Amino acid sequence: MKRITVLWCGCLLAASGFAQSATLNLEQALELARQHSPALTAARMHTQAAQKAVSAAGLWQNPILHFEAEGIGGDLDGFSDTEYTLAVAQNFQFGGLRQNERLVAQRAVDVVLRQEAERELALMAEVRSAFLDVVSQQEIGTVRAEQEQLGRAFVEVALARHRAGNSSELAVVQAELALEEIALSQTCCFGDLEAARIRLASLIGLPEKEMGELTGDYYEFAPIEQQALPESHPALRRLDAEIAMAHAEAARAKSKDAANVMLGAGYRYESAGNAGTFVFEASMPLNFVRGGRAEQAAALTRAEALQSDRAELRRDHRQRLATLIAMYNGSRMEAEMLRDRLMPKAEQTYNLSKDGYDIGRFSWFELITAQQQLAEIKVRYIESLRQVHATRAEITKFMKEGI
Repeated sequence: MKRITVLWCGCLLAASGFAQSATLNLEQALELARQHSPALTAARMHTQAAQKAVSAAGLWQNPILHFEAEGIGGDLDGFSDTEYTLAVAQNFQFGGLRQNERLVAQRAVDVVLRQEAERELALMAEVRSAFLDVVSQQEIGTVRAEQEQLGRAFVEVALARHRAGNSSELAVVQAELALEEIALSQTCCFGDLEAARIRLASLIGLPEKEMGELTGDYYEFAPIEQQALPESHPALRRLDAEIAMAHAEAARAKSKDAANVMLGAGYRYESAGNAGTFVFEASMPLNFVRGGRAEQAAALTRAEALQSDRAELRRDHRQRLATLIAMYNGSRMEAEMLRDRLMPKAEQTYNLSKDGYDIGRFSWFELITAQQQLAEIKVRYIESLRQVHATRAEITKFMKEGI
């Protein structure tokens, strides 16, 4: 008996968040995850890097300083006709190349922003799932605690009756055996609780001992009607951004085939005549090979492929969403049946068995069986609620909370 009491005290400390008074609700856990997630931090840094790249895209090329000296030291005919030329040249890009480069950089920002939203959506669903794991294990622990208290009371009653000669030694042994089984189930329960708390703590960036006890409306749930996948889903918007970026890359590739013009102006000094003149020069490449066309075609083909990827992703997400909603409503109906039909019957059976045992109508074995059956139905109800909430957490990957 002493060993069981010590074990239960240790389990009770684990269930209460190591006896801390602080509590943590779901919204607080989600906010902590947003603040402490390395994956979200990395995504934000990628977004900042892409935003900074926009300011560097499509800038004017730097001018070229040109200096030339000719005939230094005298020409081959013995005359000194040294010439010095100093000029500045600037390359002018046509075809909208600079604007298209800036547009590509802006589209890259859109892509990483959608990727960041996708990561946050997945993280929030994972935190919800981990949070519900902890809460469900806490609730199971509460049921096991109630069961343990009844078990200890049964042992005391059996011992008292045995001393009074109104019960056999077998009833005492059966009561002690039932209490040992409860203690065994508690070791598994609180091992699962500790594992769930460790997982949640790692997601929200808190030490497990500082997390406190979790609170929430675990026993509340509502039906979800069939709804379509919103077009604002981050995965679909990311693909929209990638398609827009592919079109921007195609426009930039087309601009590369436009002929650029290099214009320069400067001053030339001729030592022989001690005269200086202004000079002007212009040059442009001859674009016999137009590689931009092939690059443009590749970018447009990639845009078409991304459009097909988007249609496939939308179809897959719609199918998964419909399946999850059906699973949610099915598990919700099971939980309601357990709550409204099985649990009242189990409670009635236990009360009748207890009353009958008190007047000697039922045996000890029948009372223990009814008590264990009631506890197992309560645990089954908690586990069915866990399935309801876990499915809802998965649904939030496709629809906003508040569905």
